[in-house]
Amino acid sequence: NRQVRVGLMQVQGLSLEAMETIVRTRQRDGAYRSLADFLRRVEVDPSDARLLIKAGAFDSVAGGRTRPDLMWEWVRWNAARARQTVAGRSRVSRQGDLFGAMAAARSKTPEPPPKSDYDTATVLRHEADTLGFLISRHPLTLYRGELASLNHVTGVDLRRHVGRRVKTIGWLVTGKVVGTKNGEAMEFVSFEDTTAIYETTMFPEAYRKFCHMLSRARPFVLTGKVEEDFGAITLTVSDLKYLDRISAATSAPRAPASHGHR
Repeated sequence: NRQVRVGLMQVQGLSLEAMETIVRTRQRDGAYRSLADFLRRVEVDPSDARLLIKAGAFDSVAGGRTRPDLMWEWVRWNAARARQTVAGRSRVSRQGDLFGAMAAARSKTPEPPPKSDYDTATVLRHEADTLGFLISRHPLTLYRGELASLNHVTGVDLRRHVGRRVKTIGWLVTGKVVGTKNGEAMEFVSFEDTTAIYETTMFPEAYRKFCHMLSRARPFVLTGKVEEDFGAITLTVSDLKYLDRISAATSAPRAPASHGHR
């Protein structure tokens, strides 16, 4: 239904044991109906459950509840689990009453805040932290203001500009370094904007100048000539800049962003 499902292996920091347990339990006993149902059925480290909430894994079974609500449910469940653990230990300890009282005092959680969802910046930060990329929106949509004032050609329209020198916006997808017959390095790089994935070529001179800048974590402004070869459209890159660096140059001064490396 035109949706993308992200696999558990993409959740950064989620243990392999947790992944296997989650899938095995679901296959054996059926789909998870809620966060509470998941916590009752699956023995996972509390930090693994917290990661899954931040990644949005429970959104489809949240019943309209927000991620902060789910996080508070996790906090209360974790506190209850801690009390049960201490209570179990108290049965074999003469000081059990003291330990239990201390644990109960520590585990009391305040009332949850108003049921408003995380703001957009927090959601995007959680996606980047837990998955390594954004899933709720294309990262270039965060630069709409900058793009509105920048004259550029979209990826889907490159075919209409064959033979011309144009400027495009792109987020790096993947690249392949090859050697020329003279033994020099060059690279074929795929970029995307919000309209299409398009191919670019960095011949040796351009590759030497810009290869250290290539990163999957920042947007680029590319300048080059649109070429067509046997129906395939490519952009031969002659200049490469960071879009966010250009944006910073036209706004208030700030510390320069560090270069990303692959």
